[in-house]
Amino acid sequence: MYLKRMKEQDIRSDQDVQRLSNQWNNSMTNELIASVLNGEYIPPIILGQEPNSQIWIIDGLQRSTALMMFRYSNYRITSSIEEPVISYRAKARDTEGNLKYDGNGDVVWEDRAFDLARKTYDKLPEELQNRFDEYQIETVIHEECNTRRISTLIKRYNNHTSMNTAQRAFTHIDHFAKDVR
Repeated sequence: MYLKRMKEQDIRSDQDVQRLSNQWNNSMTNELIASVLNGEYIPPIILGQEPNSQIWIIDGLQRSTALMMFRYSNYRITSSIEEPVISYRAKARDTEGNLKYDGNGDVVWEDRAFDLARKTYDKLPEELQNRFDEYQIETVIHEECNTRRISTLIKRYNNHTSMNTAQRAFTHIDHFAKDVR
């Protein structure tokens, strides 16, 4: 629903002081999509609502546009995705596409795996498309905002420092990081 509201401009991403979208590289976009498909946590999107009901993205623009690109703009996950295989459960079907049932009349489920590398949304199996579409994006809305308040909130939520190269390197040697430190 969140992405649909963005697509319909109920939630706007082009506030005057907001940095431009598409600042993430492919790796960042890949990992966000994998997180959603695995049902993992992503931080909430922070929104600001004006009295006229217009809603603006304050924090989470890169996440929002990355998800929009995958869902609506044919973004292809690159082969450099860290963990490309997604596990999921699907209803078992026979060769004619009919559901399979066990001896008790219950639908039979089977474990499946899907490799995301070089795939777009439309190449996902239906179960993973549904998982993506049904993912609950948490939002926080600051109400009764004007342009000045939205600008202040954008500055506040974007006032942080990224990990430097050495800090990021530790995430790649997790088994030895304690010993190295």
